[in-house]
Parts: sequence; structure tokens; C-alpha cells
Amino acid sequence: MSELLKEGQTPEAWSVQLRAHGVHVPPRLIRTKARATGQFYQLGRLMLLTPAQMERLIENASDVEETPERSLR
Repeated sequence: MSELLKEGQTPEAWSVQLRAHGVHVPPRLIRTKARATGQFYQLGRLMLLTPAQMERLIENASDVEETPERSLR
């Protein structure tokens, strides 16, 4: 059986799993990042991500430089 069928999960399932570790990431954010990077599988409207794809999403997020904060005047 393939990795996708054994370990692939929906963005909603990943969100629940991350929340159990104290990290709140909404499913919508996971979907948006997955589409932007191409790190997902899709069948019709079903989106699945493997653990390796989730790791790449996290790595890509940490590579992006943060924008400097603007002071309020």
C-alpha cells in the first residue's frame, strides 16, 4: 500500500493532530500553503497531505523572512 493511502491526511486532520501538540494551525492555512507550494494530492475536492509534505510546508514557512514591524505614529 502506498504512503499516501497509509499516512495521507486532510488539512482538517492535520490541524487536529497539531492542536494536540499545542500548535493551532487552521485547516484553511494548511490548504493555502499547500496550494501555494504544490505540496498536496487532490482527488476531486479531497486534498490529502503526507507527513513529508507537511514537513516541507513547515520548512518553507520558516525560510520566509518576517516583515519588519511598523511603528504606529
